[in-house]
Parts: sequence; C-alpha cells; structure tokens
Amino acid sequence: MSARRGLQIRRGLLWCGAAGSIMFIVVFLISDVIKPDYDPVRDAVSEAAIGSGGWLTTANFIVSGLLIAASSVATAQVVGRWTGILVAVVGAGLAVAGVFVSDPVPTDQATWHGMIHNAAGTASSAALVIACFTAARWRPTPAWRWYCIAVGICVPLIFVAALGASETAGIWQRLTNIIGWTWLTVLTARALAATYRDELARLGRTYPSPR
Repeated sequence: MSARRGLQIRRGLLWCGAAGSIMFIVVFLISDVIKPDYDPVRDAVSEAAIGSGGWLTTANFIVSGLLIAASSVATAQVVGRWTGILVAVVGAGLAVAGVFVSDPVPTDQATWHGMIHNAAGTASSAALVIACFTAARWRPTPAWRWYCIAVGICVPLIFVAALGASETAGIWQRLTNIIGWTWLTVLTARALAATYRDELARLGRTYPSPR
C-alpha cells in the first residue's frame, strides 16, 4: 500500500469517528422529542430503547459505536497507541450497550441484558474519561491540555451529581454525553488537521518553494 493510500484510509477512519460522535448526540436529541411516553428530563438516554420506537436508539448506539471503534485504528496511528485503544473501548462499549437493551430505572429486578448494558456503558464512559488525560499529552498546547483535563474531571463529577438527583438525572446524563462526545469530535478534528499539516510539511521539504 502506498503512503498516500494509507493516509487517505487514516483520514477516512477519522471522519468515521467524527460522524459517529456527532450522530450519537443528534439522534438522541431527536429521540428525546419524538419518542412517546418518555421524559428526557428524568429518563436516561438508553431508556429510549425500551418500547415503541426504541429501534432508533438501539441503531444509534450500535452504528455510532462501530464508527467510533473504527476510527480508533487511525487514532492510535496519529494520536497515540493508548488513546487509540481507549477510543476503541469507547466505541465497542457503546455498540454493545446498544445490542443489550437497558432496564428501566428504577427497576425491581435487573435482567441479564440490562446488566450487560450497564457494564458496557460504564466501560465506554470510563475509557472516554481516561482518554482525555492520555490525549492531553499529544501535541500539547495550554488550551488543549486544559480542555482535556476539564472534560476528564467534569464528566465523572456530573455523573456523580446525577446519582443524587433522580428527578433530573436525564438532564445531567445528557450533559455528560454532550461534553464527552463533543470532546471526542474535537480530538478527531485535531487529528485530521494534524495529518494535513504533516503532509504539507513533508511536501515542503521534498519540493521546496522557488526562491
């Protein structure tokens, strides 16, 4: 495979990650509006997969997760190995959480598929938080470093706050999703920009500008 072809594949995979991250936010916001008998202020995003119209949320989790997982290959090459591995866990966890439907909250008896859903979702969220700190060291600038640290701290703090606010837990969870997946989109966009800058730098060395 030529270097040019490899670069095109990396960029295509990174675009997959950006699309998956943005799609996840947009689709769950649409579902919040159109799903009947559902309260986005109180209910978790994944609870929209229960009952009528739940296929939209299920598809959103699976497709978004697979796109993000696919981008992890390029993320590992452009950003760093550990960040790529963590992004793979983010995407895979999201997809698995989509396959296994959530239990309603609260529930009297947890189901096996609900427990798998919760485990996969927790792994995905934890991986995203850790990725914030590994990615903070990649081509660092003060703004990028502080942005990564802020997201890595805020997401779990907001999640903990949601545990004590059952009537508005849906709002707090959506806030963590928007903050986390927006950060993932920015990371992917930054990685894409880096591939273009690196390519221009190589071309500049190979074909110097006329004096």
